[in-house]
Amino acid sequence: MKNKPDFLAVNDVSFEITDGRVMAFLGPNGAGKTTTVKMLLGLITPSAGTIAIAGQPATPRSLRSVGAVLEGSRNIYWRLSPTENFEYWGGIRGVSRRTAIDRGVGYLDRFHMADKARQPVRELSRGMQQIVAICCALIHQPQLLLLDEPTLGLDLMAADRIEAIIRQLAREQHLGVLLTTHDMAVAQALSDDVLMIEHGQIVFRGETQTALRDFSAETYQLHFSAPLTAQAQTDLAALGTVALTAPDAAQLTLAQQDCLPMALKILATLPIDTITKQQVDLGTLFKQIIQSHQKAGADHADRD
Repeated sequence: MKNKPDFLAVNDVSFEITDGRVMAFLGPNGAGKTTTVKMLLGLITPSAGTIAIAGQPATPRSLRSVGAVLEGSRNIYWRLSPTENFEYWGGIRGVSRRTAIDRGVGYLDRFHMADKARQPVRELSRGMQQIVAICCALIHQPQLLLLDEPTLGLDLMAADRIEAIIRQLAREQHLGVLLTTHDMAVAQALSDDVLMIEHGQIVFRGETQTALRDFSAETYQLHFSAPLTAQAQTDLAALGTVALTAPDAAQLTLAQQDCLPMALKILATLPIDTITKQQVDLGTLFKQIIQSHQKAGADHADRD
């Protein structure tokens, strides 16, 4: 009986987070995002490769320059007030009591929450609790901030406030931010760069706005006068990715721009009504990249 090969949760994932920029780290559930974040925090030791913080190998000392707010974790003590949390977390990070409180209240003031500094955290709204957690993660003025679903479950006003302040802090404090989220609108609004991972491997990287602009040039919304047949879908899918938006409508993303003449040749044989170049958002880009990678993997498995 053959032994099963070792499972690789993360396989040759290499990237750099630049000071003053926000990187969106995206992938489906089980893609390897959480494992990567845990390695960055020193909670998991990688079996191979290295991690450097501010140019230095990751050690307990260098990890002091990392801040984190993890979704699903109790990042602050709810029985304490924000001020008491600042004092506690600052002390753990080697920050004096006075400095920790002053910094924390200063951050609260930026979020228009200075009046909540002495109120028990458990009495605050979920959005306010998340803001306090972010403030605590910034107390020691880290060089790298890891944010996992920072706006999950928050109302639009609270989410917008968090997004705006994070962008400002990244620029002003030369703070590198790694953002993991399933909310593509948040990722698009916050990120300067995007990194996509699937099955433990990087499948896409680039500047967010450049990627959206380039991808839009290859995406088209198609409307037909009759439902699209399965054969037509197959023919078009050979040139890229096809997603039905209605029985008589589809979104076509070409694998390459030079596929356009062949696509037009196929469309000329179909009951096409309109072709519209589509301005894609990050959610559309994400779905197309992941679907394309999964399709390539399935084709490779069939050949094997």
